[in-house]
Amino acid sequence: MASVREMKQQLGEAGEDVAEAAGESVEATRSELRRLRAKLRANGAHLEEELRDAGERFAEGAKTFGNAAVEQVKAHPLAAFGVAFAAGFILSRALRRS
Repeated sequence: MASVREMKQQLGEAGEDVAEAAGESVEATRSELRRLRAKLRANGAHLEEELRDAGERFAEGAKTFGNAAVEQVKAHPLAAFGVAFAAGFILSRALRRS
């Protein structure tokens, strides 16, 4: 049967081992968090760039569509007036019912 002194020593050694393992685990977690933070920053910068490019493409498409609409109105002013009048009439009827 082990003496109380030996049990204390064994428990102390086990506690030191647990503390050392916990310290290593904490350091590994910190390292992983640093790596993930760097990856998130890089992905965020990449996403920001892609969104900026998409916004520019959208603005260019909207400008092209607007120019085409202006040309159609110039080419067919009475038809454009009729479409605008009909759309306004339908919209006003729909809003009155709500």
